[in-house]
Amino acid sequence: MIKIVGYGELMFRLTPNNFNSSPESYFNNYTSSYGGCEANSLAFLANKGHRCEFLSSFPNNDLGYTANKYLKSHGIECNLNFDENRMGIYFTEPGKNNNLSKIIYDRKNSSFSKFKLSNDIIENTLKNTSYLIISGITPALSLICYKNIFKIVKEAKKNNIKIIYDINFRKSLWTKVDCKKFNLKILKYVDFLFTNSKTANYVLDLPSKMKKGNFFYETENSIELLQKKFKIPFIGMTVRNENKLGGIIFINNKIFHSNIYKVNQVDRVGAGDAFLGAALNAFIKKYDGNEMINYATSFFALSHTVHGDVNNFTNKEIINFSNLNTTSAKGK
Repeated sequence: MIKIVGYGELMFRLTPNNFNSSPESYFNNYTSSYGGCEANSLAFLANKGHRCEFLSSFPNNDLGYTANKYLKSHGIECNLNFDENRMGIYFTEPGKNNNLSKIIYDRKNSSFSKFKLSNDIIENTLKNTSYLIISGITPALSLICYKNIFKIVKEAKKNNIKIIYDINFRKSLWTKVDCKKFNLKILKYVDFLFTNSKTANYVLDLPSKMKKGNFFYETENSIELLQKKFKIPFIGMTVRNENKLGGIIFINNKIFHSNIYKVNQVDRVGAGDAFLGAALNAFIKKYDGNEMINYATSFFALSHTVHGDVNNFTNKEIINFSNLNTTSAKGK
C-alpha cells in the first residue's frame, strides 16, 4: 500500500458559534476542534483508504493526548514527539461567500515549533513512503522548522519520494520577502504544487492578468508562468471569483478546468486541504485530467457548506452534489 507522510503542526481550533454577534460574546459560546493543513489533507486521504502518517510534536498533556486520539480517529498513523511545551491555538471566524476567514494565531513556542528532526527520525519516517506533504506555514514558525523542511525534503528526494507542497502564505506569520525567498528555494524540489493565483502572484511577484467574463483567465496565466519558471509537473489551483468556486489542474503538459459551483458558504477553512487531498487521491487512482479536476473541485466546493477542517463526504455524495450544482461546464 502507498504510504503518504505529512509533516506539520496540528492546532487546537476555537470557533464562535455565533460569529455575527459582537466580539465580546465570542468566548461565551464556541466550538473546539483540531486543525492543520497537512493533517486535514491526510484525514481526507486516510478516509479514502490510503495509509497516512503524521509527523509532528505535541505537548505532554491532555490537549496533546486528545489530539493524538483525534488523528487516530481519522485513520492516521501517528509519529509524534511529546514534550513540555504547548499546543498551538487558532481562533477563527469563518469567511462567507469568498470573504477571507479571520484567523488569530496563538502558537509561539509551540511543541511543534521547537521540535528538531534528527536524521534517525527522518530516515525511519520516510521508509516505504511515496509522497510527502508539506506547506509554507511550517517554515514560518521557527528557524528550527525552516531547517527541518529542507532536511526532510532533501532526504525524501534522495529516495524518489514525491513532494507535495501548498504555498499557504500567512502574512501574520512572516513577511512576503521571507516567504518569497523560501519559495524560490523550495519550489525546485516540488513535484505537486497547490495554491491559488492571488497567493502565487503576490508571493512570487508574478504579473496578474485578468479578462472580463473569463472565470479562469488569471489562474491559467499564473500556472503558465509557474510551469515555465519552475518546471513543476503537477500544479493544482483553486479559483474563487464572484461567489463562485472552481479549480484548474496542470498535468501532462495540459490544463484541465473544473465545472463552476456556487454554494452557500459557511466555512472555507480546510477547503483547500480537501482539494489537495482529493486531487492526490484521484492522481493515485489514475483518474484522467477531466475526472481529476472535477472530483477535486467538487470536494473543495462542498467543504464550504459545513463547519470544521476535515472533509468527510463520500464519493457518492460528491457525484450527487456535482450533478445538482454545476453552473458551467468550463466557465469561459
